Amino acid sequence: MKRMRKICWSPLLVALSLAAGAAQAAVRYHVVTIGGVNTDGHSINNAGQIAGTVNDDFGVPEAFLYSNGSFSRLGTLGGSESSGVGINDRGQVVGMSTTADNRRRAYLYANGRMSDLGTLGGDEAMASGINNAGQIVGSANNGNDNWHAFRYTAGVMQDLGTLGGSVSGASDINRHGQVVGGAGVNDEFRWSHAFLYDGAGMRDLGTFGGNYSGAAGLNDAGYAVGYAAIANNAADHAFLYANGVMQDLGTLGGTYSFANSINNRNLVVGSSNILGDAGSHAFLYGDGRMTDLNSLIDPASGWTIHYAYDINDHGQIAATGCRAGQCMALRLDVTPMSTPEPSTWVTLLCGLALLIVSLWLRRAPPNFRNPA
Repeated sequence: MKRMRKICWSPLLVALSLAAGAAQAAVRYHVVTIGGVNTDGHSINNAGQIAGTVNDDFGVPEAFLYSNGSFSRLGTLGGSESSGVGINDRGQVVGMSTTADNRRRAYLYANGRMSDLGTLGGDEAMASGINNAGQIVGSANNGNDNWHAFRYTAGVMQDLGTLGGSVSGASDINRHGQVVGGAGVNDEFRWSHAFLYDGAGMRDLGTFGGNYSGAAGLNDAGYAVGYAAIANNAADHAFLYANGVMQDLGTLGGTYSFANSINNRNLVVGSSNILGDAGSHAFLYGDGRMTDLNSLIDPASGWTIHYAYDINDHGQIAATGCRAGQCMALRLDVTPMSTPEPSTWVTLLCGLALLIVSLWLRRAPPNFRNPA
């Protein structure tokens, strides 16, 4: 009798399990517009603040900070241009700004003020990432007409070197001070490879058989993401580097993909073309699967998400999308509760029907259950 009860309940348990699994997989995002047209949001922190760049009617860029629904332009170091590239959980922003003499310089924006970080001996520098301790990374001219990756700590800009060539650049830094980017491996063709710097020097992360690669994002576990050329440099594919292995994340059906960021839940965002389309669609990669972010928003919204630049630990994404011919920075917020797909409801209802039939048969006269 106990066995019969277990068999009768199994359709409901299976249906509920499938429904819960499908609801979890069908994560949906709500689209929030950031600052209007001609904006790009490049970095997002765990408070949902976004640093990016807004272009005026003449295409001149200026850094911005989006915070609690407020959009603020950050100005420049005296020149005409600036860009917002990285942000930490303290709301500090880094990027590039021109000076009054039209030099590009790395800056830190904090407490309402933009500060010049200096260079490695040359005239120019650009910053790309900042951690919560205030360490900053980027690339700077070293005075020999070459750009090198740097890590800036407590007022000191450290040259991180190269992988054997003459150039390098840093993209991101985690809370441990580890740095990723790209560095030249020789000067003959100036090919660059993705690197991970951990204080002991640069580690070459390799490629997928091509000549070049580059790392764009890094989480606190030391997992790196970026792009790498496949054999014969036929295309670039997004990669995830973890535990000494570079994994090809594939594409959305097209030929190329690029990974831009990874959070501490190992969720990756980037962009890829789709089959038969040279244009880019933003993607979310997790649990071994790359998903088009356009399938995770309300199709009635009219948005096409082309680029996903950054993802925080809550799953919020800094992206760029277009609607009705207008493109702008967006923030994709995870909806509080996902609604099961129609197919999930069908599965659930079928399970309930099976349960009812099973219970009815269990209580039916013995000669009906077994006419023989």
